[in-house]
Amino acid sequence: MISFLQSGAWGIAIGDVSGKGIAAALIMANLQGSLRAQTWQPRSELGTLMANVNRLVWESSPQHFFASLFYAEYQPQSRVLQYVNAGHNAPIVLRRNHGQCRLLSLTAECAPVGVLKDSRYTSTTFQLEIDDVLVAYTDGVTESENSEGNAYGHKRLESMLGDYRSQDPQKILQHILDELSAHSAGCSQADDITIVVMQVEAQERDKHR
Repeated sequence: MISFLQSGAWGIAIGDVSGKGIAAALIMANLQGSLRAQTWQPRSELGTLMANVNRLVWESSPQHFFASLFYAEYQPQSRVLQYVNAGHNAPIVLRRNHGQCRLLSLTAECAPVGVLKDSRYTSTTFQLEIDDVLVAYTDGVTESENSEGNAYGHKRLESMLGDYRSQDPQKILQHILDELSAHSAGCSQADDITIVVMQVEAQERDKHR
């Protein structure tokens, strides 16, 4: 989910609910609604937003259901990304300098939402640079299995991203999908796959400096 906030920031969210079926779908719908509502409420910082979302999900979900959630707010002018990672797969930032690619992980430091009513959440600030690429995904990517039952895995994903030369978000996304299709050819997909790929572009004032 990507939304434009009143402050001028971008809201970026990706999550995954435990379990499957109608109950899981209802929890995800509730999570999306709670998050959208909170982004439009006056508040002090992301930790407060996530604590409110967690409480709402906890109160409205069956026991033993919870969700991982990565939520970030990106300021285009400063290129600052402030985020809370509540138990989700760590999004990867691809940063290329002088032909070398660094992979920077936005790791999970907080509990998934809906586990405990009073969980606390702290935000982290990350300074993005022009041409950085952010890749966020659900575990349907890394847990995709081939005919021998072997998962695609985090290491293979990171190796593939590090070796791929294009910085174009559409090409990166298609490359990931092609790799997964080749890996799991002839096998049914056991879990949903969601992938978000975004590139940091220069603002007009940067282009004319």
